[in-house]
Formats: sequence, C-alpha cells, structure tokens
Amino acid sequence: MLVAAAVLTLSVSIEIDIAALFRRQQKPRDPQVTCGIKVIGYHIAGRPGQKFGYAGETFTIPREGFIEVISLPRVKHYTVDGRKLPLDDGVSALDGFSFRWITLPASPVEGGIENE
Repeated sequence: MLVAAAVLTLSVSIEIDIAALFRRQQKPRDPQVTCGIKVIGYHIAGRPGQKFGYAGETFTIPREGFIEVISLPRVKHYTVDGRKLPLDDGVSALDGFSFRWITLPASPVEGGIENE
C-alpha cells in the first residue's frame, strides 16, 4: 500500500511539472510597444525679437535666434504676422531628437519700420 501511495504521489508531481512546462511554451510574447508620437517639439528660428504664436500663446525669439517648444497633439499651425502657417509643411527637417526645425518667414518692412 505504501508503494502505491508513493507511485501515485510521484505521478501527480510529474503531471504538475509537465503542465507548467507546456504553459511556459504557450505563453504569448510580450507586445511590441511603439510610440505614435512623430514630432516631440519644434525648434523655431527667426531674428531676435520676432514674435510668433503657438497654441494660443505668443513667443518672442530670444537673442540666440531660436526657441524650442514642445509639440501639442492637436496644434497643427503657428501664426506669424497675422498669417496662419502649418507646422508640418512637408519640407522642414526632423533632427535626431524628433524636433522639427522651422524658420520663421521674414516680417514685412514698410519704410524701414517693421509692422508688429
């Protein structure tokens, strides 16, 4: 009787280990995570003092000649001198950090005085 109990215990133990082995092999692979964000921000260059609008705010280009702003998913345009221009113009390059480089158009000049 003792031998039968030992055999039964051993067989149950083996079944459990085999079942665990099969579960490990059938485990689905971890999903591949990808980021849907293509543009992280914008590197906007212009002449110092030049103003532009982005996401409802007005920014002024500092002495360095550029400013960087973080991309907002629903914002597709910026404004300069009352004109609405696309952020993704199909021409501006992306750098290695996924910042799109944009150069502001020159402001119109009348009689040597800029319109602002």
